[in-house]
Amino acid sequence: MTVFAVVAATFVSTLVGGLVALRSTKQLGLIIALGAGVRIGAAFFDLAPESARAIGSLDDAMLFAGIGFLAFYLLERITLLHVGHEAGHPVERHEQVGALGAGGMSVHSFLDGVAVGASFHASVELGIIVATVVVLHDFSDGIATVSVLLANDATRATAFRWLLIDAGAPVIGAVVALFLTIEGPVLGAILGLFVGFFLYVGAAELLPEAHRKGRGDQVMAGTVAGAAFIFAVTRLVSGI
Repeated sequence: MTVFAVVAATFVSTLVGGLVALRSTKQLGLIIALGAGVRIGAAFFDLAPESARAIGSLDDAMLFAGIGFLAFYLLERITLLHVGHEAGHPVERHEQVGALGAGGMSVHSFLDGVAVGASFHASVELGIIVATVVVLHDFSDGIATVSVLLANDATRATAFRWLLIDAGAPVIGAVVALFLTIEGPVLGAILGLFVGFFLYVGAAELLPEAHRKGRGDQVMAGTVAGAAFIFAVTRLVSGI
């Protein structure tokens, strides 16, 4: 029951974030920075230790984290290069790029849902922590989905349709993962892959975007605050 409440919260969080973006906000940089901080904090303070415990080896956990980081980087770069070549225009301003960006955010959201479902296989405590990260971050995901479309000349109706897809993606991901049997080293490997995924999205995607959208001091404060918040949550939940 807890998982279904969580996935409902992710849907609402993404939807609200997108609606905020459609109405525009002056604090996009700070919001995105908070999202980056909670992802990076979750990767270091919770997913990585849990992955190492499940696998029984810190070295193997870090290996899978590296694989996850590099695999997602390569997938994203190859996809962007393909679209840029097919479009025949600068990547930054082509309509197809907006759809690619929104589609990429939807894939992020689906994987977020899988992370939530897989984490609940490990323990309720880990599930709650990862769910907290996802719910908080999906607000900025909704903003990012709408922003990338509007920045590439998509209509508001198109942006809203993609927002609904992005909001539903983590629900599907969590349900899929929840009904799979995942345990032991396999679970540890999956969590390790998500360490790399969370670090890539947080550090390589969200932080540069936050610095483009907001003041440097606010972005730094937001990032540290987000990571510190997750650190406090992990300690609070583990002590319950």
